[in-house]
Amino acid sequence: MIGLDCHPDTFTAAVFKGSTPHDAQKLSSHPDMSLKKFLDWAAKDFTRDDLFLMEAGSNSFEVYRRLLSLGLRAVAMESCHVGKHAKTYADNDKMAAARIALVYLAGNAPCVWVPDPVTRERRELLHAYNKAVSDHTAATNSLKGFLNQSAVRLGSRGLGLERTRSWLLSQHNWSNIQQALLTDALAEIDNQAARRKRLLRLIGSQVSAEPLMLRCMKLLGIGIINAFALIAIIGDVRRFDNPAKLVAYIGLNPGQRESGRGKNIKLGIGKRGRGDMRRLLVQGAQAVLRKGKDTPLGKWGWKLFARKGHRNVAVAAVARKLLVQVWHTLMGNPPTALEEDKSFATKLKKLTVTLGKALREELSLPVNLDACVLHFQKQILSHAKIDTA
Repeated sequence: MIGLDCHPDTFTAAVFKGSTPHDAQKLSSHPDMSLKKFLDWAAKDFTRDDLFLMEAGSNSFEVYRRLLSLGLRAVAMESCHVGKHAKTYADNDKMAAARIALVYLAGNAPCVWVPDPVTRERRELLHAYNKAVSDHTAATNSLKGFLNQSAVRLGSRGLGLERTRSWLLSQHNWSNIQQALLTDALAEIDNQAARRKRLLRLIGSQVSAEPLMLRCMKLLGIGIINAFALIAIIGDVRRFDNPAKLVAYIGLNPGQRESGRGKNIKLGIGKRGRGDMRRLLVQGAQAVLRKGKDTPLGKWGWKLFARKGHRNVAVAAVARKLLVQVWHTLMGNPPTALEEDKSFATKLKKLTVTLGKALREELSLPVNLDACVLHFQKQILSHAKIDTA
């Protein structure tokens, strides 16, 4: 087996032979190789009987795919577990490559699922959209801070409206430099808003073409972004044998510390798992408690809130139940926490409006809003019949 320490431009390999950390014998070390040199060396000296080991990182999945294309075997390991063994008095690339192999032999780091090309693209799109939302919020807050220095408050006024911008100019005796800064800040907000809108339309086009995403939108609290993010992050749901494993992967399972009879500490959901998806599901759970009070899931959440006396506990529990419903939906099982037909039609109409007329024509979807909503509903029904068959 070959432990591989990956950097953007250099790769260091350590070749071991053995089945446990105790009988492992280091055969050779190969430092500071370029990607081409490493792949040539791997194709020349190794076969499918050998195993390449690497820490999951920024470029390790691409290296994994290239090794597989050469007919070789590779495994990517959870980086946080591998990193725990790096906190020693000394560390370098050679040590890191050897450590990766020994950690694998000891079974101290779980192997991760490497996303397929479609899932990889969807994750990249989701990351870009989240970054656009963050940048848009930062640009808006920066402008508000600038205005606050002159005691100008926006209140509920929308920055995208022309009358708001005319109002801003009349609220203070701005100097030439301040007017230039104000214009620049507004231009940055417009730029980020346009970028956010473009990426949202790309997400909408993905959702409109993927029946599984449309089916997820049938669940309470799952909108366009949540439906896309769920499929992008989960990928192949069959890698989770049961809902509990998916809940643990996202990090919505509560922690616990128990020892003997005197120590039994119940912890919250903490910061384990996929924080990006967990935040979206928590937002969906908040929507269920806020707008779905009359639904069975909403009533259950409010009863839990009344019993526990803590809203966050109820929100996390509702988010956990939503994720279980997602697992059943993706596995083809009938879910129970469904939107009413009217609410679901509203979601589909919002998706149709997000796409816009031009993109609907480009995707060969009905131009009329109601006809497009009906098309999505038929698409979901036909996909459900295929699963049943």
